[in-house]
Amino acid sequence: MSGAERHPTVLRSRTRRPAPRGLPRDRLLDPVVGPSAKPLVSVVAAAGCGKTTFLSHVAARATAPVGWLTLDGALGSTTAVLAHLQLACADLVPSLAERAPWESTEDALATLEQVLDGPALLVLDELQSIDGTPAARVVEGLLQHQPVHLRVALGSRTVTSTALTRHLAGTATVLGAEDLRFRTWEVEELFRTCHGTRLRADEVADLAHRTGGWAAGLELFHLATHGRPPSSRARLLGAGGGQLSSDYLARHVLDQVPAPLRDFLVRTAVLATLTAARCDDLLGSTDAAALLEQAHRLGLLNAVADAESTVYCCHEVMRAHLLDVLVGRDGGARARELHQRGAQLALREGDFDAALRSSCRAHDWDAAQRVLAIGGGELAERPGSWIDELPASIRDTDPWVALALARRLVVDGALEEALEAYRLAGARVETATGRALAAHELRMVQSWLNPPLGVVSDWVALTRDAFVAPRRQLAEPRPADAPRRLARAVAQLTAGDLAVAAREFSAVSEQPTLPSALEAVALLGEAVSLSLSFRPEAAESRERAAVAAKMLGAPALERIADGLDLACRPETAREALSHLRDRCAAIGDRWGAALLGLFGAVAGLPTGMLTADEHRALASELTALGAPALATWCSTMAAVEDARTGIRDRGTAAAVEKAAAGVGPLPHALALLAAGTAQGRVRAARLARSSGATTWTALVLRGLRATPGTATAEAPPALEVRCIGGFSVLRDGMPVTLDALRPQHQALLRALALHAPLPVHRERLLEWFWEGRDPERAQHSLQVAISALRGLLDRPTATPATSVVRRTGGGYALHLGAADRHDVRRVERLLAAGRSALERGDVDGGRRSLAAGVRELTADVLPDDGPAEWVTGERDEVRGSVVRACQSLADLCSAAGDAPAAIQVTRHALALDRYQDGLWVRLVDALTADGQPAAAAAARREYAQVLAELDVPVPVLTHVQLPVRVLAGPLPARARV
Repeated sequence: MSGAERHPTVLRSRTRRPAPRGLPRDRLLDPVVGPSAKPLVSVVAAAGCGKTTFLSHVAARATAPVGWLTLDGALGSTTAVLAHLQLACADLVPSLAERAPWESTEDALATLEQVLDGPALLVLDELQSIDGTPAARVVEGLLQHQPVHLRVALGSRTVTSTALTRHLAGTATVLGAEDLRFRTWEVEELFRTCHGTRLRADEVADLAHRTGGWAAGLELFHLATHGRPPSSRARLLGAGGGQLSSDYLARHVLDQVPAPLRDFLVRTAVLATLTAARCDDLLGSTDAAALLEQAHRLGLLNAVADAESTVYCCHEVMRAHLLDVLVGRDGGARARELHQRGAQLALREGDFDAALRSSCRAHDWDAAQRVLAIGGGELAERPGSWIDELPASIRDTDPWVALALARRLVVDGALEEALEAYRLAGARVETATGRALAAHELRMVQSWLNPPLGVVSDWVALTRDAFVAPRRQLAEPRPADAPRRLARAVAQLTAGDLAVAAREFSAVSEQPTLPSALEAVALLGEAVSLSLSFRPEAAESRERAAVAAKMLGAPALERIADGLDLACRPETAREALSHLRDRCAAIGDRWGAALLGLFGAVAGLPTGMLTADEHRALASELTALGAPALATWCSTMAAVEDARTGIRDRGTAAAVEKAAAGVGPLPHALALLAAGTAQGRVRAARLARSSGATTWTALVLRGLRATPGTATAEAPPALEVRCIGGFSVLRDGMPVTLDALRPQHQALLRALALHAPLPVHRERLLEWFWEGRDPERAQHSLQVAISALRGLLDRPTATPATSVVRRTGGGYALHLGAADRHDVRRVERLLAAGRSALERGDVDGGRRSLAAGVRELTADVLPDDGPAEWVTGERDEVRGSVVRACQSLADLCSAAGDAPAAIQVTRHALALDRYQDGLWVRLVDALTADGQPAAAAAARREYAQVLAELDVPVPVLTHVQLPVRVLAGPLPARARV
């Protein structure tokens, strides 16, 4: 073994966790960081899909210690990767840095099992860079024998065999490029919250379509348009933005691919899907299988195994780039020739979509017409973007294209435009069967837009009638066929009978021969029912509905599914939901816009997010669509908002209640709550219980009770507790004199106040304040002390149930009401709000909340109590939280170019805890950036003194370099003393 192998160079930069940037996406983060998360998560996607960004968000949201290692080709040896793994794991357990170097995988596993006594997260990024090396076997061993407390997150362009095996066994989560793809509403949220740019709904849709939601493509678009007028966005979108992605893909992807494989990928890009046989036929070769496997291993192709062979496909952005390379390298004539051969292969295999697209790209319009003549009926069943490939001469004359255009308008929600398109298709279709098909679909659209009068039996008309008079349909016998059962389930959902609706939608979706469109609608209805019922399986149901809508190729249903998911996060996703509404309006999808508005109104009702006028405007919108039952929901919610502001009119309330009772139990319950009577609340609770909406109705009632009119906004708080810098209690705005209490009773009050509103078990109190006393006498002393505290703090009319000091379980707690204040709890709330805002991508809001929380802690918590056992833990925890907030705040200030603010907040943190390595690094960096070299040198000297106090060897400090030793963890005990 060489000297370099025995003593590898260990770079701290490889174990430095990247700062989270971009948009944290809850739909991805919740499954991998929540309480039910698997111990292993593997993120597998090609370059530019956002793997590292996502992993940084996972690390930022984790509540456990996090270690990070970015792998590269230089870590191929066992010794090198073990040395870096040990350094990364030292961020989990600092004592690991002092241990002997790990010699083997078994040594690392045994050590981790020994030292990890709580949850921890290790992130390994760029795993593909060590593929095929001894280091890869080290990682495989770590995954095969993963320590019980260690969660692992992997980022790679290829999936490891162990991760795949564990995924199949249910102990790992594997996320791919499709999961990381930015949805349309996420594109809008990304630009609005992270880039400070508000894109129009049509710009968002166009950008999402052209980039395929590819993270790097979105970032490149932002860089190309940042600081430029809005017209630059339109020009770039009109040009397709190919030049942006071309440079990126050429530098970061294709330049790293061997030349034979790169040539193979360029020439086979004319094929939409690739198999070994198809590629060999196209190129006249025999080695396609090996090249496809190599491309898949490098993360350039996705693979799906079918009954006969493995089918590969390329990301659309990558494929578009490869086709551009083909034309630029071989010329247009050679490219058209390959497209023609690809069209012939696709047509021979019955892939009409690929055959038509290749014919169009070859400019072989005769071939395109032949494809339409042979497979036009099948193509018309999938009315996708292939229509846009055709020239106007074919698009405006071919009957199958006319029918496909009408169907595409339907699935996009533009029903008024679809009417005219169907009439045109009926006039162009030459066969009697085709004309009958167009006429039938035309009647379906007409029956939705203009419901027929009288009794109806068609399932579309029945579904439409559910939005008019749901109880009329529910009075009929239960139908046997799936389409009419689906219509009945829609009526149950409209009536608010959520439990029954969820069961009926689930039963319909499980029908084996159900058409895909009905299945998608049934899954969406089930997701709505479960979400409004606050059922734990609702999130999974929403995901199934979104996947079904995407597989169906129905953008209108996709938007509704996305809107439902957003409505379940009303506080953070209101803007994104509004964007989806705008997108629907721009397309002409009036029903989609109204339903998304209804989702937002229902979700925001408990907290009063919409005003009564906004609810009434939505009711008018639904009335104009001919959906009076849904409009009644909105009118009822408007009555609730009126009640929230103290507006109640008996005549109006009676009319609203009558209309709501005619719709169903849940709207009726809302109307009873709006009336505001005790009897009405009892009846509302019964109706909510019977309809499966107890939780949502209780939230609405709680919101009504917390109205501004029921509290005195200007009254001082009943109780205010101050623990920062000293102890005091204020009651009704006046200081409480504690001199009458014994010193021991005062200490007990401080302990209860510090932990408030959480209870402290009496055994702990006895141990803290009456240690060594006879148990019975100690218990009696505690009761005497509690009685003294109650006599001092309670009002004369207080009872044990309303006392400030309450018995809770086996202990006592200082009760804090909604109007009470606690300075330490306020610091915690502000810091939590700041972290939450940063996770959502709200940098300005996060910075404000963190700064407010940091400013609150001007001194230690209860400094006069010194090292008392009951105070040190809480004191260190608060101090540590504020110091960590200062670190985040300093990073935000530095990123914004505000060096003076970064200096100020870093010095504030060092005043609280001068034994934090990261703070000194930030201070020196900020002083240097602010042009204060002398102050930076002084900070280095002071830092060296700190290290000397801790007996840490002080290296020579040059420029802004600092020691690599990380002084993580709490303040050393001897330094505190």
